[in-house]
Amino acid sequence: MPGQPRKKLALITTFWDWRSHANHMGERFLNGYPHDGRWHRPAIDVVSAYVDQCSKDDLSRRRAEEHGFSIYPTIAEALRLGTDALVVDAVLLIGEHGDYPANEKGQKLYPRYEFFSQIVELFRQDGRAVPVFNDKHLSYSFTKAQQMVAAARELQFPLMAGS
Repeated sequence: MPGQPRKKLALITTFWDWRSHANHMGERFLNGYPHDGRWHRPAIDVVSAYVDQCSKDDLSRRRAEEHGFSIYPTIAEALRLGTDALVVDAVLLIGEHGDYPANEKGQKLYPRYEFFSQIVELFRQDGRAVPVFNDKHLSYSFTKAQQMVAAARELQFPLMAGS
């Protein structure tokens, strides 16, 4: 909407390189995407990131420099932009890619639930919550997925997931 301030998005991810979900999704917010034959740039800015693991092909630092956002050493700092209160308007949680262990079923144990729990704890501390989009399914564990949904319901914030 013209004249309204742009929304602020925190990108919380396990890993960010050329072929990662952080890159594919993050680029849409950073640079836009084609829609109905025209280039569309969402009315939201990536203002911070937390990246759990970095490789030699890491793109997060380059993207932060190019687009003027900061990468923080903790999820809480990324959501608060280094202040003492929740600042962002939405969270994009991407727990896909990176070097994580597998369970007995061969499923990668991406820390989606653990990252989400840190986000929810911050929401509780600050007495305010914002929408969270979780890339992919919520968790490899049905119990953890149920807990994520229960927390979103309790704190009354939109929780979306998919890929």
